[in-house]
This record gives sequence, structure tokens and C-alpha cells, in this order.
Amino acid sequence: MLLPIFLVSRNGVKNTGGVERVVHLLQSDLKRHGAEVTLVDEAMVLPQFLCGKRLAQFAFPIAASLWLWARRLSGGKFVTISNSSYTPLYPAEAVIVHGSAAGYIRALAKSGNRFLGMRLLARLEGLTMRCAQRVICVSEAVRDLCIGHHGVPARKCRVVHNGIDATVFHAGQKFTNGLVRLGFAGRLEYGKGLPYLIEIARWVGTQPNMRLVIATTSDVPTALKNLPGITIVPGLAPDQMSTFYDMIDIMLLPSLFEGFELVTLEALASGVSVLGTRVGACDLFLRQGVPWVSELPTDTSDFVRQAASIFERLRRNSDPARMHAFIEESFSIERFCKQIRAQLQLRDS
Repeated sequence: MLLPIFLVSRNGVKNTGGVERVVHLLQSDLKRHGAEVTLVDEAMVLPQFLCGKRLAQFAFPIAASLWLWARRLSGGKFVTISNSSYTPLYPAEAVIVHGSAAGYIRALAKSGNRFLGMRLLARLEGLTMRCAQRVICVSEAVRDLCIGHHGVPARKCRVVHNGIDATVFHAGQKFTNGLVRLGFAGRLEYGKGLPYLIEIARWVGTQPNMRLVIATTSDVPTALKNLPGITIVPGLAPDQMSTFYDMIDIMLLPSLFEGFELVTLEALASGVSVLGTRVGACDLFLRQGVPWVSELPTDTSDFVRQAASIFERLRRNSDPARMHAFIEESFSIERFCKQIRAQLQLRDS
């Protein structure tokens, strides 16, 4: 019979980011395969006054590790799938590494920030990976950081690219009405390319045939408010993201660091071309020469100067049906979950 599975995720499956969306999809898949899955989140292991607080990101990994040890020492038999930094003191059967705090710090070195909290998270990530029996990295870049920066043995590390449920996204025709509709989805912060996005938004506001749609769960900075041609879509749940992709032709990804971002997969599944930096999934597709993905110019002045030719190339290459099929065949959540299950021994001997 299948052993019970503890799936460790501080925010559970809340609408807070890509990690939680992957956890939700993996939880659903495991249940479909007959597993008894318990979500170990902060509400389960932390006192109420800590839940949702900044301190919880550091307290939760310790509390979750102790909670799991208590059940193990009391004779419980189960499999643990952790995420990123969440089990630094417990030997999880597998940890899924969605990104890298250390990589994030390196990418943002020029920002001038000290990253004290992020450095602590990087330590917790390293401990979690070294303690785990298997380390599943969502990209080659993340794997290289695990091995090179954290000293995780290469034999423990496997790369399993993220996947999505492409059936919830509609591959409608794009570039149809004379407008070029740009989009951005994610947190409005420096590491996601916020300064770049603000400059592009100001430029879009001066262009009569352009629009920019921003989907975010973050507070919107003053610099992005009340700009002409800019639409802010706040707080979309994961199952509502298809609405956002239906509103745009080109997805902007100005991020400085990503693990293997879902938004690039979702955009392509929706027939939306991607214009991004060499990070995560976007970097993989640029290296593979995927025709629906182009590199975002480093400087906004270069972007403005090259915009017409970039947009024309993306319009010419646009093929929503093929884009959707590409993601459905090669980056499905079924493939991702199957590879995760293959890394685990889920049956009681």
C-alpha cells in the first residue's frame, strides 16, 4: 500500500507564487494516484500569532523539521516531500528546489541591499538539500548552484523541469487588432525587474497603439499608478490566470533570477509570445531556439529602439496552436509529477 505523504509548504497552496501553484498541482496528482497527502503548512506547525509574519519564513523550517521528527520518533511511517528551505533539520525523502536564495543574492548584487534575511534563507536551503535523500532541481542552473555553492553531492541531484496543466489555457489568436498588448505577471519588486518594467510602462503610456497589462498580488508602486495605457489586474488566483493571458500578445520577463518560472510556460500555452531575460525557462527556450521566445534587450533604450522589429518578428512567428501543443507535450504537469514519483519510493515494503 502507499505510504502517507507529508507535503511541506509554508504557504500551503495559497495564491502567493509559483511554488504554491506547483505544490497544488503535485498534491492533486498524488491524490489521484491514491496517496493520502497531508499538507504541512505554517498553520499546522506554528502558533497563530506567527502565521503570515515575516519571522515565519525563518521559524517555519525549524518548526516543520521538529514536527516531522516527532511523528517519526513516535513510530509513524510516511514519505516527506519538502520544498526549498523547509526541512533543514529533517531528512526528507525528497526536496524540490524551485529557486535559489544564493542565486537571487548573486543576481541582485548591484542593488546595494544587504540581504540579511535572504542570506539566512540560503543557509536553510543548503541545510535542507544536504539533509535530504534526493534533491530535485527545476532547472540546470538551480542544480549547478546546489552542487557548486551549497556542496550538495551531484549524485543526489536530479533536474525535473516544471510543468503546467495546459488544458486550462486558451490558445487564441494574437496580434489581431492593430494593438500590441504587452503583459507582466509577478511580484512588483527589484528582482523581478521592477525598475525596467516602470520605464517600459512610462514609454507605453506615450504610444497610441500599445497597451501594458500587469497581473500581480503585490502592492502597486506609485510610479505605475494612473499611467495611460496601463491596466493593473490585482490578485488573480492561479485558475484565473488564463483571463490575463487572453488580454495580451507578448509576455515581458525582465527578471534578474528565476528557477523555472511557470509564467513562461503558461504564456506559451496561451499562444502568448515571450520576451525575457536569460533566466529559468526563458533561458532554456532561448538556448533551444524556440521561435516564440526572444531575448529582452538589456537596456530600456535598446528595447524602445528595437521594439518595432522585435514585435514584427514575434507577430510573424506567432502560432498559438503549435505553441500550446509544444507545452502540452513537453512541459505538462503529468510529466513533471510522473518524474517526481519516479524519484520516490512511495510503497510500504
